[in-house]
Amino acid sequence: MKDISIRYLGGSGFLVWYDETGFLFDASSTGADERILPDAEMLSTFERLYVFVSHNHEEHFDPEIYSIVPENTRFFLGFDLPESCEGIHMNPGDEVTDGDLTVTACDSTDEGVSFLISISGITLFHAGNLNLWHWRDESTIVEIEAAERDFYRCLDPLIREKTAIDIAFFPVDPRQGRMHDAGAVYFLMNLKPRILIPMHFQGRGDVVKRFAMNNENSTTKVMTFLEAGEQGSVSIPESEGMAPDQKLLDFLRDHPIEENSDDQTEEEKEPEETAWQADPPESDPD
Repeated sequence: MKDISIRYLGGSGFLVWYDETGFLFDASSTGADERILPDAEMLSTFERLYVFVSHNHEEHFDPEIYSIVPENTRFFLGFDLPESCEGIHMNPGDEVTDGDLTVTACDSTDEGVSFLISISGITLFHAGNLNLWHWRDESTIVEIEAAERDFYRCLDPLIREKTAIDIAFFPVDPRQGRMHDAGAVYFLMNLKPRILIPMHFQGRGDVVKRFAMNNENSTTKVMTFLEAGEQGSVSIPESEGMAPDQKLLDFLRDHPIEENSDDQTEEEKEPEETAWQADPPESDPD
């Protein structure tokens, strides 16, 4: 098991770490809700630190991060970041390997990229601004259909490859009005990450708690952070390459069970739930 710690920095910003390795995602001190940057002293304790910036919006990229990270930090940046910014600029489809780390830049429905990161048998996904950006209360049908096609196109490679994701960070933005969580729900249902962490929720903790209450299931835990500075931890099996329920679905697809068969195979047993150490989501007061 890998014990992974997660600190919420506000907006879409997170600091994730295990052992002596840290991952900093879309950290910024600018935004509609409270945002913080991680402490430089803490960052200096990591043997390896990787910084990810999905795109060049100020709520996702704060140049100040260059002054708070140690010298051996590696930066992975969306292609729209200025060339003057130090780091590896990545286009959708680009893949970079650094020892046991593999970083893949995936597509986005907004600026820049989303990131798929694999390391030590663990897979993280940070969506950046990848989302189903429809505005049901004001968009036309044509605009909504175009947004849906774009979103499905971006996720299609991950779904076709049956990408196993341990922890996913994904937007749930209440500014979209009705069906504001449609993108996150589609992602959860089709990719079945072990853990999904809502972000980009504009300080609306009630929206996050309602999303968790309505969408958490036996396959995916929804881990909620409501205020910048909150911290939690999870335990992830290192050897599992695929979620247990997905293994069962693939087996049943390839080995259909004959009707009237009373035999139960080993693979048909109930999947074990992911070890969970963070506090479960609170009930929505509404």
